[in-house]
Amino acid sequence: MAQPPLSMQIKALERELGTLLLRRTRRSVELTESGKLVLHECRRIVADVERTVAVAERAERGEQGHLEIGFTGSSAFNPFVPRAIRTFRSRFPFVELSLAEHNTLALVEAVRSNALDAAFIRPPIETADDITIETVLEEDLLVALPAAHPLARERALDIAALSHETFLMRPRHIGSGLTDGIIAAFHAAGVSPTLSRHAAPQMSSVLNLVAAGLGVSIVPSSMRQVLPTEVAYRPISGPIVPRAPLAIVSRTRNDSAVIANFIQLVREMASAQQNASERKSTARGLT
Repeated sequence: MAQPPLSMQIKALERELGTLLLRRTRRSVELTESGKLVLHECRRIVADVERTVAVAERAERGEQGHLEIGFTGSSAFNPFVPRAIRTFRSRFPFVELSLAEHNTLALVEAVRSNALDAAFIRPPIETADDITIETVLEEDLLVALPAAHPLARERALDIAALSHETFLMRPRHIGSGLTDGIIAAFHAAGVSPTLSRHAAPQMSSVLNLVAAGLGVSIVPSSMRQVLPTEVAYRPISGPIVPRAPLAIVSRTRNDSAVIANFIQLVREMASAQQNASERKSTARGLT
């Protein structure tokens, strides 16, 4: 801006503020005390405007905002879940995260009602048009027995060998997907499992009952870190070996770039883990 128009604007600002901002002499121009304070405030306003623009741009790209993620108690023990959350926080540091633990059915309803943005769950569950369920991975299931149980001496256990055991499961009203899959595997092996009258809302609580000697259970392999000295974990052998899927649920109609970024990150990590697993299997086959 040329000098005359700039001087005119400064003088107009001085008239509006009712105070001199510049002390003018024939040889120099310097800020008055009022001018110094106004300059400081102007610089702060410009910085605030720049920050506001940056916030808007990050929000448009899904790099700033708020994300509410849910997870089941058992899924939290799988390393994939905390690794996905940690990676997202590192990649999108301006996104505020809130975490909530609950059972699968409650998490799905929370996502459906907008109380949560996405959740890691244990399928299968009933599908619906308003939610999308994507399987992230599948992990082995293990038999969990009291450490002193006679079957704990075996390296692996066929489902038929468990025909006389009492099984500890979670209540069906909490979520029956994984339980139904396990029971179906029993029936396929010609075994009708005896279900204990004792029940616990979370798998970690079920394992406490196993440690107390109240029965045995079948849990995802990532749960083997729970009470490792009190509970013996053994792989399942035989022609029918059930698996435990881990999935992420989100709303089908979603206009949040933050949620889209999280779902995409989970997909990328799941694909990378699957590829790494396939490479390991190929390498074992060659050796």
